[in-house]
Parts: sequence; C-alpha cells; structure tokens
Amino acid sequence: MNKLQKTNKKDNQLLLDVESKLDFLVKGHENNSDKLHHIGNDLKKGFIGLALRNESLLKSNEQLKQQLDEVLKELNVIKQEREAKTARQKAWANRKRLPKRDPINYEIYKLLLEENEGPSYVATRTRVAICVLTVTGIRISELLPLKVGQLQTLVAEGWISIDRLKRGPANYKAFLTKEGKRIVKARKEDFKVLFLMKDKNSYIFTSDRNPNQMLQRQTLTMDVNKVTKAVSQSLLDKPNITSHSFRIGFISQLWKDTKDIEFVRQAIGHSTIDSTSSYVSQMSDQERQNRISGIDH
Repeated sequence: MNKLQKTNKKDNQLLLDVESKLDFLVKGHENNSDKLHHIGNDLKKGFIGLALRNESLLKSNEQLKQQLDEVLKELNVIKQEREAKTARQKAWANRKRLPKRDPINYEIYKLLLEENEGPSYVATRTRVAICVLTVTGIRISELLPLKVGQLQTLVAEGWISIDRLKRGPANYKAFLTKEGKRIVKARKEDFKVLFLMKDKNSYIFTSDRNPNQMLQRQTLTMDVNKVTKAVSQSLLDKPNITSHSFRIGFISQLWKDTKDIEFVRQAIGHSTIDSTSSYVSQMSDQERQNRISGIDH
C-alpha cells in the first residue's frame, strides 16, 4: 500500500469518527430536548397548580375577612348595647326620686269622696275615677282608655277588661274583691249618671266640652291630685297621697288578704316579684327577700 492510499484510509476513518460523534451529539441533543420538554411540562403544571392554589387561598382569605367583619360588627353591637345599658343604669341611679307615697286605705277613700261632693260632671267624673282606681289598682294611663261598656261590665259582673300599657297581657281581666264590689255598689248613682250621658262605646273620661274625646292624662291626674292634696292637708300626719297612692293601697290590701305575692304580681301586672314586693308596706325586708328567693317559712 502506497503512501497515498494510507492517507485516504486515515482520512476516511477520521470522517467516520466525526460522523459517529455528530450522531452521538444529535441523539444527545434530541434526548436533552425530550428531557427539557418534560421538565417544561412539569414546570407548567406546577405553575398552574400554584396559581390554582393561590386563587383558592385568596378566596379563603376573602371568606375569613367577611367572617371577621361580621364578628366585629356583632361585637360592636354588643358593646353599644352594654354602653347603653350602663348609661340607663346610671341615669336610673341618678334619677330624681319622688318622696315616698303613702297608700290609700278605705278611711282615706271616704274622705276623698266627701271632699269631691257635688253634682257637676267634673265632680262626678272624678269620683268615678277615684272609685275605679281604688278597686282595681290600675294606673291613670290605663284608666283613660276605658269605655262605658267596660264600666257597665264592672258594675254588673264584677270584672273589667284592662289594656296593660306597660307590661302584661293586652286584654287583662281585673276581678273585684268583695270589698271592691261593695265600694262599686255604693257609687251606683255616679255610674248611672255616666250611663245616661254616654253610649257604651264612648270613653268614660272625657271633657265636659267634648264628650267624644278622651280626656288628657294631665287633666285627670290634676283633678285627682287636687282632691288627694286637700285631704292630706286636713289629716294630722299629713300623708303623701297622690294618684299613684291608689295603686299602692290596692297592692298592699291584696297582699294582706291573700299573702300570695305571685298572685298579687299577676293581678297588678308587674313583670317581677321584686317590683310587687316593693309596694307592700306590711312586708318586712327579710320576708320580701325570702319571697323573692322562693323561700316561704
């Protein structure tokens, strides 16, 4: 083999080696491309997962924020209610207290009627008010809406339907005691005057100038208090008796007759026994406490 042939053979071998290496590089590149493609797909899936995860977290955060806002609103309402309750308690503690009022008893009741004798409509109206307040213990605000038909039932059947303006059932029936029936019977002439003047759907207590309009509370209160003041000044001990003294007297007498504070509470329309027992002058502090606590010795 001559020198030229050897050189060609060497060049051919070199070319084969280069081709082989090129094939290896191409295959390696293709393999790397596949790997890079898979890696790219994995990264893409990962980013999509992170995005979805982030969106879910954002939604959860928004829900938690809304719940927190609702809780804060509720706490704010509770805070405002507590502040309002504290303010009411403070105002109640600092309220201007009226002098203690004495109860109306039967002897004072007779003096009130004597003080208010007379044939006029106003005098008759006031005597009827004094009578009904004495036998039912209702407030003047509950007295004013009464109609003649209700008064007729009181005289004929011994009970009257009352609309409790503060607490208790809307149509409460107040039943007369034996003493109450006797008191009402003794005032039958005054009742007859009103029955002749008005129909059963008319208000009992009206102005003498406008028989169809319910009398104002201030007017009737002033009429009653005028009589109670005159009687109080005529007595030696000068008791403090006002329009509310009828309620105090009724509660005190009902307690004395029944010794049942829960019955008295329901009859008078109080929400708590504590309110009722505070009216009862014959009950000692210890007895009140025992009754309120449900202890009956």
